[in-house]
Amino acid sequence: MSADGRAPLLLLTLSIAAVGIQALMLSPLLTDIAAGLGTQAKEIGFAASAYGVGVASAALLAAPQLGRWPKRAAIRIAFAVLAFSLFLCAFAWDWRVLAGAQLIAGLASGVIIPATYALTGDIAPPDRRSQDLGKVLFGWSIAMVAGVPLAALLSAFVGWRGTFMIVGGVAAIMPFAGALLPKVASFGTSGERVRYMEVLRLPGAWVGYLSTFAYMIAFYQTYTFIGDHVRQTHGAGAWLGGTISLAYGIGFGVGVVFDKVIDRKGPTRMLPFGMALVSINYVVLPFAAERVLTVMAWPFFWGLANHFCMTVLVSYMNSLSPRLRGTIMGLFSFTTYFSLGTAGAVYGPVYQVHGFFVVSFASAATVAVAAVIALQRSLALNSDRPR
Repeated sequence: MSADGRAPLLLLTLSIAAVGIQALMLSPLLTDIAAGLGTQAKEIGFAASAYGVGVASAALLAAPQLGRWPKRAAIRIAFAVLAFSLFLCAFAWDWRVLAGAQLIAGLASGVIIPATYALTGDIAPPDRRSQDLGKVLFGWSIAMVAGVPLAALLSAFVGWRGTFMIVGGVAAIMPFAGALLPKVASFGTSGERVRYMEVLRLPGAWVGYLSTFAYMIAFYQTYTFIGDHVRQTHGAGAWLGGTISLAYGIGFGVGVVFDKVIDRKGPTRMLPFGMALVSINYVVLPFAAERVLTVMAWPFFWGLANHFCMTVLVSYMNSLSPRLRGTIMGLFSFTTYFSLGTAGAVYGPVYQVHGFFVVSFASAATVAVAAVIALQRSLALNSDRPR
């Protein structure tokens, strides 16, 4: 790939990293923000929820438009809105203002994420699509490994308001940097509003969205509660949860080396394998959590499996229809954040009553069912091919 070809891919990776960092940084700043606004942690928790609602709402509402909006322009405008929301967070005088600003940030992110995935699919050569998408997904690893420590470090020197200002400044640069992104010709939806059912009627779409929901809810319901579980099990401090996040983020980033396999075999064939790999992880995970050394090491392999499966999912969805790619990825992002809200609401009580083993095994079962459904589609397609 030429230097000219790498520049847009790098910028798209940084776009995902920028969105991920601002989304993750609220957690380490929560205590300081609550003290600064004279409120309690639960109110700041509402602000975090508002962000998730914003992402899901924007992804759902914008999905019919993403097929006809110029993706480069959509990304640049959304980053300008994101920068405004982060500056508003920095100057918030009440937790309600912070929650409103986080809602706006979520709305902007709900456009950036699917538009970035769709634009990557547009510009990537078909024989390298999974590899290029995997590189863009590496932005989440950058955010996870660097985002939380960076936010904590900045806060120690410039305070939580200063941290929002700095990250907002980074977001403010992105609309200008976005001029380096290529203008991609429309695939035929220009001026046309795509209906949701047009996407859902695509062959294999329901399998993709069902697999996405299963994959995402399994991840969020285990990742949300594993920190509390291991701290109670081992009587450890917050450092152990931080180690888990770090190991997972590194594993997710290293997983990029396996993306070429997806291009070689095809995402439809690899989807059941990726889902099965993740399902096995959730069987092993609670046992690994019983010892400090294994719970520090195993998330690396969890990250590897999740990167592979996530890349397969995004590649699979991107391959359904080039013409409807923007709308497809908008619904993909909605499914992701709907899963986030569902996981906390449904499995919080399950974790409290039955513990982490039940939550993790439920994750394994959920993903295993999706793997079987994906396998049926893969086998059906193979049997239909002429021999």
